Amino acid sequence: MIISPVFDKESSKPLYIQLYEYIKTEITSGLLKPDSKLPSIREASSTLKLSKTTIENAYSQLVAEGYIDNYPKRGYFVCDLSEYNFDIERVYKNTMEFHDEIIYINDGIDKESFDVPTWKRLYNKAISDPKTKIYNSCSTQGEEFLREEIANFVNTMRGGHTSAQQVIVGAGVQYLLGILIGIIEEDYNTLAIEKPGFNKAEFVFEDYNFKIRHIEITDNDFPVSRLRESDAKVIYISPSHQYPLGTIMPVNKRMELLDWAYKKNGLIIEDDYDSLIRYGGMPIPSLQGLDKNDCVVYLGSFSKMLLPSLRISFMVIPKKLLPKYNRIKARYSQSTSKIDQIVLANFMKDGYMVKHLRKIKRIYKKKNASLISNLKNLFEDKLEVKSSDSGLHIVCEAKTKKDKSAIMKDAQSLRILINIIRIKNNKLMFSLNYSGVDLNKITEFTKLLEKVLFE
Repeated sequence: MIISPVFDKESSKPLYIQLYEYIKTEITSGLLKPDSKLPSIREASSTLKLSKTTIENAYSQLVAEGYIDNYPKRGYFVCDLSEYNFDIERVYKNTMEFHDEIIYINDGIDKESFDVPTWKRLYNKAISDPKTKIYNSCSTQGEEFLREEIANFVNTMRGGHTSAQQVIVGAGVQYLLGILIGIIEEDYNTLAIEKPGFNKAEFVFEDYNFKIRHIEITDNDFPVSRLRESDAKVIYISPSHQYPLGTIMPVNKRMELLDWAYKKNGLIIEDDYDSLIRYGGMPIPSLQGLDKNDCVVYLGSFSKMLLPSLRISFMVIPKKLLPKYNRIKARYSQSTSKIDQIVLANFMKDGYMVKHLRKIKRIYKKKNASLISNLKNLFEDKLEVKSSDSGLHIVCEAKTKKDKSAIMKDAQSLRILINIIRIKNNKLMFSLNYSGVDLNKITEFTKLLEKVLFE
């Protein structure tokens, strides 16, 4: 049998790998039939003008992967793989399609907002400081140093009342909700959640077979009476900056909600989403800080404040849940890097977090004002900004004749991340993130949005 590959001797890929890939393709495509004999190492070396070592390395790899067999004193033979379907091109294309994620113009954070040199210095300190104990495994609950800083952060910045013992650290809110469900599933099986609300939280509870009760927000108001009428004893809510509508729950509603939890022996899961980024007035104190009856679970994340790629979130559980958590916490491994936890703890302890928050408020306030101004100038009465005074997205309502599928198709084509809340009577309500858009490109961004909504 003759094999005649074409080698690229300028490629960084070794010749034995080029030969291995050529023979493998010949086998999987059916050009080399089962039981066909390959040239001996000496013969292939002479014919292809390659060293015997190169031929032997290629053959050894093919033997290891089961494409050929080596029979002593007989040589190398192609294995029978006829029962397998090797559609290499189709598999490759499908793989590429799966991994080819769209990078949206308006996703992520402002590239100038994060203090990379300080983070890098704290990182180097963490890996060189013997006190960090990087050669030991992570604490299941999260590093105590970080939990102490988080407790202090919640108490001072969010008006909470907690201790490090109540703080659980993990990579993302969904991971932490899985732990919470492990704590409460014996006592609760029905969840109430805002509609519209945070779908990814709802999905976690669905995966654990919780019954879901949607509480529809009407006129930007949360109807506590609807919650009382339901059979739910747990509610997931974002009172300080509702997602996606961006509304704030007034204090009288908060007190009603706490009263409901107390009388029903219920539990409130407070997602404190985007609450610290406000462009007018002080941040709204957390619901957890108003709770006198130990019935609020508080969720927070540093992804929006710092970096989306920094997967550190935290959960503060009521003291009454601590005994159960301590019994089951050994089931769960820590999902966040120990080094990242130590770096973040030092970032907070040394005062950089407070400085960072002041900085990003200035940056995003300018972007927020520029975007709203551009929207009003470009769209006039075709679009109304409904919510814009906090967070990293705005909520708008537009008069458009386009349907949802056409809008989403055009948005994806132009790489604009848009969250459709509802379409009714040719009125589209949507939320639009702007944190990743450069300030000097916001005018261009709004023109692209015009194509998505109206063309």
